[in-house]
Amino acid sequence: MRVLSILALLAMTAGSLAMAYAAESETGSDATSGNLTVAEIAVGTGYDSQTRNLTGAAEVFPAGTEKLWCRTRIQGATVPTSVTHVWYHRDQTVARVELNVGSADWRTVSSKNLLPEWTGPWEIKVLDAGGTVLQTVRFTIE
Repeated sequence: MRVLSILALLAMTAGSLAMAYAAESETGSDATSGNLTVAEIAVGTGYDSQTRNLTGAAEVFPAGTEKLWCRTRIQGATVPTSVTHVWYHRDQTVARVELNVGSADWRTVSSKNLLPEWTGPWEIKVLDAGGTVLQTVRFTIE
């Protein structure tokens, strides 16, 4: 009888542990991405891949600019995850770029080739893996 009680207790404990593990696995990157922050964000006309620095950073760019870059510094990841740069022109999505985040302090960059007629207001939203907006940067092409 005593052996059966011990076995029943072990089975209940194992079941509880399995349910706790399953709940943790389901939240996975969403739980860790809740800690993500955008420590830096900027838009510029160039990116030096050797130094990982943005060049030509500004809030207003001249008409005829052919390409822009968005560089973000993401902090707080406890496991590898991702963020997405969503580029908007006049409130219309023109690009979605998913970017890996591999450590607690990670720099990442996306770029967008521009058409000459794409003047006016722009914004880039940085989303975590669950789709939550972490930061928005706005700029204008005159």
